[in-house]
Amino acid sequence: MKKEAVLYEKLSDKKVKCNVCARRCIINDGKRGNCGTRKNENGILYTLVYGSLISRGSIDPVEKKPLYNYWPGHGIYSIATVGCNFHCKHCQNWEISQTYPNENGTIAICEEGGWRGQNFPLVELMPEDIIRLIKKSGSNLLAFTYNEPLIWHEYVIDLATLAKEEGIKSVLVTNGYSTPEASAELVKVIDAANIDIKAFNDEFYKKIVTVPNFQPVLDTSIYWKRNGMHIEITNLIIPNENDNFEEIRNMCKWINKNLGELTPLHFSAYHPDYKLQEYNPTPVSTLEQAYDIAKEEGLKYVYIGNVSSSKGNDSFCPKCGELLIKRYGWSIEKINLTKDNKCPNCNAETGIQGESKTRKGFWF
Repeated sequence: MKKEAVLYEKLSDKKVKCNVCARRCIINDGKRGNCGTRKNENGILYTLVYGSLISRGSIDPVEKKPLYNYWPGHGIYSIATVGCNFHCKHCQNWEISQTYPNENGTIAICEEGGWRGQNFPLVELMPEDIIRLIKKSGSNLLAFTYNEPLIWHEYVIDLATLAKEEGIKSVLVTNGYSTPEASAELVKVIDAANIDIKAFNDEFYKKIVTVPNFQPVLDTSIYWKRNGMHIEITNLIIPNENDNFEEIRNMCKWINKNLGELTPLHFSAYHPDYKLQEYNPTPVSTLEQAYDIAKEEGLKYVYIGNVSSSKGNDSFCPKCGELLIKRYGWSIEKINLTKDNKCPNCNAETGIQGESKTRKGFWF
C-alpha cells in the first residue's frame, strides 16, 4: 500500500531527502531511494510497502531471531515485507530483501530470481489485522524480521504502538543502519532488537554491504541500549572476509565497553548463498575461537549458531557460572532461574528478560 512517508525533507526542484536510514537518500522526482520501497512523486515521498507483507506471518522460536536472553522458549509472531537498504553479497534472505514493490505495493518485482524465480503477490494487512492474528496465535511477541525493518518505518511505528497498547512486545531483527531521528521514534515502542554487526571494519561494509561505513550501526546500538531496548548482537563470520581475529577481538571489546558485559553476542556460521556461493562455509573451529576471544574480553553470554558445537549453546550465571538455561538447537531443555530471572545459586542479576519456559523443538 502506498502512503506518504515520514522523516523526510523537501528540497528544491521537487527533490526530497529521506531520513529513515543512514543512507539519507536524496531522491529526484519520479525516482526511488536505494531501498526501492520509497518513491518521490511530485516532491512528496511515499512508502510503497505500508502493510505489504510477504505472507500473513508465522510463529518462530524467539531463539531463531536470534534472541536467547529474551523470553526464552517462547514463540514470536514474525512478519516481513520486501526490500533492503543494504545489498549484501552474502544475503541469505535475498529472494525478498533484493526485490522491490510495484507502484502500489501489491506485487513484489524480482529481477534477480526472486521467490521461486518469479514475481509474487504481497498480502495487505493493516496493524489491527496483525494484532488479531497475534492474539489468535497465542503469542505475546512480534518480530519485524527477514528483510530490513528500518525501511518499513511508518508501518513498524504504527503496528508497534498498537502492540504496546495490547501488551505485545515488539522486536526488530535489523542491520542497525538507522538515523537519530528514526531511532528516537523507535525506542518509544520497540522492546528488543537483534542488531547485525557484520564486521568491524569499513572495508567490509564498502565491499560486501555497499555502504560507506559502519559507524551508524554502532551509534544505533548505543542509542537503543541507553534508551531501554534489550539488545543482542549477531556477527555472521564469512571465511576470508570478516574472520580476522584481531578485528573480532576489537568488536568484543567495543561491545563490552559500550553495551555491557551482559549483552549477548551470537557468532553465526556462513553458508554459501546469493553472490558469494563460491565461498566455503564457516569452519566450526573459527566460530569456537571467536567464542573464546569474546569470553576472554569479558562477555558473559556468547553463543554459536548455524552449526553444531559443544560451545555457545547454554546460558550460565555471569557471576558464579551456574547453568541457567540448557539448550539443544531450538529446544529449551532446562530452565534454572528464579521468578525474577536471577541466579538461583548466588542471586545475581542475569539480564535475561521475560518469562522463560522449556520447549521441544519448534513446538510451543
